[in-house]
Amino acid sequence: MQTVNAEYHNRRVTHGLKTENQYEARRRDNIKRRNILEAVREWEASLPGQAQETIAMLVAERWKGLGGRGITVNKQNLFRYLKNETSSERYTGYVMQLAPAIADTMPIEIARAYGLKQGKTEAELVASAMKECSEAHQAKLLGLPLKKLEQEIREAAIALINMLPADAAGPLLASITAVAPQFM
Repeated sequence: MQTVNAEYHNRRVTHGLKTENQYEARRRDNIKRRNILEAVREWEASLPGQAQETIAMLVAERWKGLGGRGITVNKQNLFRYLKNETSSERYTGYVMQLAPAIADTMPIEIARAYGLKQGKTEAELVASAMKECSEAHQAKLLGLPLKKLEQEIREAAIALINMLPADAAGPLLASITAVAPQFM
């Protein structure tokens, strides 16, 4: 029997499992910035006249309303940040900070189309409330079991409350709670 000496010179090359792009949020932010720019361009096309000035004014007011500080929002700067022709990380960061203000001020249909915001339009909220209320009426008129009637009334109440702005829903629920013992 012969013995064979073998040496294995395996170089162990270790590679990270994530690429550099996955470590850096900047790439994702830049994609989101372009998405916001497209949404703002569509919004701009839907407005008559001085659309850029109107958009900048609305975003600036909302930015201040949200307590935003440190970014100057005017027509020139806002659209410079959005276009970001020099691929500046600073401008992309500004757009990311301004994103909630931009999404809040643009029409919800456009914001939803670009994935910036979720929610329903006023007409959708009214239609939902009407549907739920009619289902509660039908449940009562058809004499459905109490459990089903309670469910339909609960759904109708939630749909009606959803029509209110968030800051008005709390006081309404408090007043309903105060009146509720009278019904029992």
